[in-house]
Amino acid sequence: MSSIAQVQQQRFFDCILEIKPDQKRYGVKRQNQKSNSPLNAPAVATGNAGRTLLDIEQQAAFNRQAGVIAKQQFVEFTQAHLHDQVAEELFLKLGKFDTVASTVFNLAEGFPAVLDVLSARALTLSQLENLISPVEWLKEDLLKLVNQPQYRNKTPSGNFIKELKPAIGLLGIETMKQILPVFALKRSLPHATDPFTGFKSQIWQYSIAVALAAQRLAEETGENAFVAYCAGLFHSLGYLVVTRTYLRTYQQVKQAAMLKARDARDTELTDALDSLDADASFLNSCFAEFAAIISADLVSKWGLKRLPLSQVLDQVAEGVGYSGASRLTEIVHQAVCFVQAQTLRKYKLLDDVEELAWMQAVQLRPEHRQLLQQTRLDRLEID
Repeated sequence: MSSIAQVQQQRFFDCILEIKPDQKRYGVKRQNQKSNSPLNAPAVATGNAGRTLLDIEQQAAFNRQAGVIAKQQFVEFTQAHLHDQVAEELFLKLGKFDTVASTVFNLAEGFPAVLDVLSARALTLSQLENLISPVEWLKEDLLKLVNQPQYRNKTPSGNFIKELKPAIGLLGIETMKQILPVFALKRSLPHATDPFTGFKSQIWQYSIAVALAAQRLAEETGENAFVAYCAGLFHSLGYLVVTRTYLRTYQQVKQAAMLKARDARDTELTDALDSLDADASFLNSCFAEFAAIISADLVSKWGLKRLPLSQVLDQVAEGVGYSGASRLTEIVHQAVCFVQAQTLRKYKLLDDVEELAWMQAVQLRPEHRQLLQQTRLDRLEID
């Protein structure tokens, strides 16, 4: 990825994760400070034979300072070394791809075949019905949609629709191409993203916007609009997996550290740990390190036969400026950067000069930029 795109992407995720410019940042790279970590230091407890006199004196000196700055430094020190352990666990978990694919992220075996057949030029209602039927969550979501008043009222009787075929017929094949991939993305969202309370809705809106922007650019340039739409949508899968895995790992590591500190009656360390929460800057650095690769690997695991989605996302993971990128890959990069830029402009975090340099870096032509500015990217247009 070009340096401009990298910087602005970090700024974009800083924005939606609400990271302040002056906030201390924690990265995923381990620092060789483990031996000095309060999480690995000998326990602080009266009468503990494992503590040396020097250790006790050092702790007492800290207690005497008892100032806001001293306490804050200790908390930051504790957070940094807590994330050393989190990084180690996270590397292991994200490296076990089969575990990620089956437990952290799972759309059921039948979904890829549904996605694949949607790319076929000739597709009947019966074919689509037969493939959707075994995928229970997808069938349930589709029937729930068509039984909303705005759709049910289109039927002659206005009764509830209980069968797939009339549901598909009511919406139509082209609408299926829009909504079925979105149902999959929705199912992949974490249940909660606390303490990043706004992230879930932000990443959802962002993913939809990128998909629609990529689709519009593909339509304009004669590329496969469905591939562009799906690539734009599913490029976010890695962000969802990384977020869910990081939040789980952080809580597990923190809980283990707190139990150890409590057992040792180390009140200073216990209080410091209790005041900590998952760190947005660390999560952002994890996005840069893992998200694009995980998105590509997950889609590759689907084994799509018709839809060349895996190839596009593999190239997207290579970053902006990759010499082997296809036109579809370039379109996805352009859509990503355009949507990120629009978000930053909304929050007054990007000026005209920066935006122009960014769009030039991804070779988004002025007329295509104007086209996207005139396109509604905040929701699906479904009849």
